[in-house]
Amino acid sequence: MNDEMNLFSKNNIHQPLADEIRPRKLDEIVGQKQLLGSGKPLRQIIDKKIPISLILWGPPGTGKSTLAFVMASAYGLPFEKFNASIDNKAELQKLVANHPNESFVLQLDEIHRLTKPIQDYLLPYLESGKILLVGTTTENPIITINPAIRSRCELFEFKPVSPDDIVPVLQRTTKSVFNFELDQKSAKMIGNSANGDVRVALNMLETLVAMHGKTLNQKQIAEFAQNQHFAFDKDTTYHYDYLSAFNYAIIGSDTDAALYYLSVILNSGDLESAIRRIRDAAYMCIGLADPRAVDTAVLACDTAEKIGLPRASTNLSYATIILCLAPKSDSAWKSYERANEDGKEANQLHPMPTYLRDSHYKHSIETTGGGDMINPFNEKHQVAHQKYLPKDLEDKQYYEPRDNKREQAYYQRYKALKKYLYGNGAENNE
Repeated sequence: MNDEMNLFSKNNIHQPLADEIRPRKLDEIVGQKQLLGSGKPLRQIIDKKIPISLILWGPPGTGKSTLAFVMASAYGLPFEKFNASIDNKAELQKLVANHPNESFVLQLDEIHRLTKPIQDYLLPYLESGKILLVGTTTENPIITINPAIRSRCELFEFKPVSPDDIVPVLQRTTKSVFNFELDQKSAKMIGNSANGDVRVALNMLETLVAMHGKTLNQKQIAEFAQNQHFAFDKDTTYHYDYLSAFNYAIIGSDTDAALYYLSVILNSGDLESAIRRIRDAAYMCIGLADPRAVDTAVLACDTAEKIGLPRASTNLSYATIILCLAPKSDSAWKSYERANEDGKEANQLHPMPTYLRDSHYKHSIETTGGGDMINPFNEKHQVAHQKYLPKDLEDKQYYEPRDNKREQAYYQRYKALKKYLYGNGAENNE
């Protein structure tokens, strides 16, 4: 192999390629056009050198750390790095002491792991402008970052970088660092395998060139890429985004989308969350519109739990398709919400009929009236002509059906029962 393609010098590991070619100017950063394009908000902040702290969040390898470095250069300020997951307060104090008479840009990586002592030390410097903070994280800051820090920063979400944006970086790097041309299709194969992470793409390129040199071809790239697994971490914010997308795809009756999001979730190894979402969607979103579909989906989930991955994917695919194609109804969910508006009030406001009170003690009927009710099973059609709601709620209708055929049939029975229970007794419940 040529010396220039060797990852190792005689005694030291070579500097990672992603660090070696890190952009030095704003226009060299790839992706994030929604933030860094001409006239976009983050671009304006940097171009106008507005001294405001930032929190940048999004997947790894999307340019967050690079932007912090470029921002310091654009502002003409010193640049320091601090990692909240491994560095301590003493390290931060040392960084501040390095700049006694000047402000500096502090890239605070893993900012969602910031401890309270470090936060308390940091806040006065943010207030005074001594530190221009650029916090970086893969987690949603609204959920994970303390409001005291969050309220002093502008928040910007970084998106995965598209393969089309990664391709020119790979081709440019191959030519300038390794002295050969990487064809468009080969670069696209690497870009597609990187899951929106520029650093991963560059690491793949570096490893492939170290293995094959200038003879690198598409077959070699394909063989290498298929052994890489870049599924998201099931403990991150993005995992919950995919769970949400899965749920909404079922609600929206988009079978193909739901199956795609299910595959992403199962590839991360999270069988439990997929099962939980299917069970929840079955009752919340299909419910009375198709009880048989609900039962079928829940049974498939029970089977999936017993079988486990990878075979359980078939059971959950079956349940997902059933729910997507079933008619939809949120009436059970909405009916409870309406009932809960009254139910969450002080129960003394809505006293129940006395004959519904507990009768499991001696003299309950004489003492409270508990149990002094008509037994429905002794009545025609096993329905007694008596009221069950508190008197002031008798006119309430919590259950409101959707317009699917099955639920309309239920609704006819609901209306007949309501009329029989709260009417004058002349009607029947047929």
